[in-house]
Amino acid sequence: MADLTGGQLVARTLRWAGVRHVFTLCGGHILPIYDGCLTEGVGIIDVRHEQAAAHAADAYARLTRGVGVAIVVPGPGVTDAVTGVANANAARSPLLLIGGAAPLGLRGLGALQETEQIALLRPITKGAWSVAETRQIPEVLATAIRTALAGRPGPVFVEIPVDLLLTTVEDRLAPIPTGYVHRTRGAAEPDALGRLEALLAGAERPVVIAGGGVYWDDAAKSLASFGERAGVPVFMNGAGRGVLGTDHPSAFFQTRGWALGHADLVLVLGTPLDFRLGYGRPPTFAEDAKVVMIDIDPVELGRNRPLELGLAGDIDVILRQLSDGLPKGLADRVAPWRTEMRRREGEACAKLDELAATDQVPVSHYRWAREIARAVTRDTIVVGDGGDVVNCAAKFVPVDRAGQWLDPGPLGCLGVGPSFALAAKLLRPDQRVLLVSGDGAFGLNGMELETAVRFRLPFTCIIGNDGGWGQIRSPQVSFFGEARTVATSLPTTRYDRMVEALGGRGAYITDPREIGPALAQALASDEVWCLNVVLDPEAYRKSGQVSMAI
Repeated sequence: MADLTGGQLVARTLRWAGVRHVFTLCGGHILPIYDGCLTEGVGIIDVRHEQAAAHAADAYARLTRGVGVAIVVPGPGVTDAVTGVANANAARSPLLLIGGAAPLGLRGLGALQETEQIALLRPITKGAWSVAETRQIPEVLATAIRTALAGRPGPVFVEIPVDLLLTTVEDRLAPIPTGYVHRTRGAAEPDALGRLEALLAGAERPVVIAGGGVYWDDAAKSLASFGERAGVPVFMNGAGRGVLGTDHPSAFFQTRGWALGHADLVLVLGTPLDFRLGYGRPPTFAEDAKVVMIDIDPVELGRNRPLELGLAGDIDVILRQLSDGLPKGLADRVAPWRTEMRRREGEACAKLDELAATDQVPVSHYRWAREIARAVTRDTIVVGDGGDVVNCAAKFVPVDRAGQWLDPGPLGCLGVGPSFALAAKLLRPDQRVLLVSGDGAFGLNGMELETAVRFRLPFTCIIGNDGGWGQIRSPQVSFFGEARTVATSLPTTRYDRMVEALGGRGAYITDPREIGPALAQALASDEVWCLNVVLDPEAYRKSGQVSMAI
């Protein structure tokens, strides 16, 4: 038998759960966990802000489809991480936040960094626990991890008082749970499946929306097979981007608004009917459209609008069930609808090409996006962090595989980019990582490029620098006039020089012809790069792209 500290029990439990790295910012309350990680071979990536630690753990979870772990000190460490937890909650990401806590005997006396943490985290997690005894550490952590991964994935929180982390117990008194099942693969009932097949048999203008649930349920192959056999047009959003490659005959990208407004059947896979889909209501959806949802989380079924049918279960399993019983002749019947959509898709792409065909200075958002798209290959992981610049880039950048594109998710949390890129490079060292960032978003966690330099995790950050919070400034100008625009402008800052000061490389770009060569050089190197591209702040608004971002 061996005596183990609470810190060693934390690290050993994480290792048994498949965790190979944790993200953190140091503090005395959590030092015993670091010592345990060194013993157990769990890598420690220390960042410059606790929010960045939570964001990095979020991305780690998304890319592994396992749990990602951030470890922070109590009080301000936990409160700094709250934004990252809230973002993971909205994005269905199984982040485990471990927070330190004051010694049990000093609780309520005003100990250093003491605050009420459980009540703070409970509304934005699937569960929040406080460990009461050292021997309970493995059981509580295993319960938290199981909760994070079961059903609809999501974040969890565990606080551990520092005296419990320092206390030693015999390992036989604190066994580590193993072999517990995280997820069940629920199938559709035969009657419900028959109703869905009948709805498809009667549809002439069906559309599929593939969201993050398709990614989390690892359903890309099943969706591709369904698309090939059914011929139904598929649009992807959020973490669902890339589950069908750009060359798949059922994949569509530029005509979602028109398609939803004319579809007679919409099959929604693993994404909520939130603002991104107009809450599933007219005028975004056609007035007479029948809507079917398939989701691992039954709570999502029917939220915001009545459904023709809602199926709670594993998307991969249900799609395979559905492919086995597809109505005969479905692909032929929807061929005219698909042909019309392909025609409109071509027109939309031609318009984008026309907008991008400019050498104007300052650089157009569209030309900037086109140059980025040309540099992205199948082995490039792309992280989007910003407003207008990312919205524009997303219209161009090809995403050909699941997990190739990372963005905040429906919470719309800016500042995730550097942390997401760190985690991506840590997990995929042989792949190129490109962070597409707005100048405003970069300012939130740009110091994490120093972390990338320090840990030798080279990625390229290309900033679309339009001198402001463009997605907010544009409607502000439209609604209130140029003379009444406040709080939305920024100086054209030399972020490239900042990154050079942090140990990376930088380039300041004002000519669109320089973007492609600079990207090629940066992506081919083994250094951290910042390409600071000066954009025309008026170009996107003048092209008619104004969104209120609410």
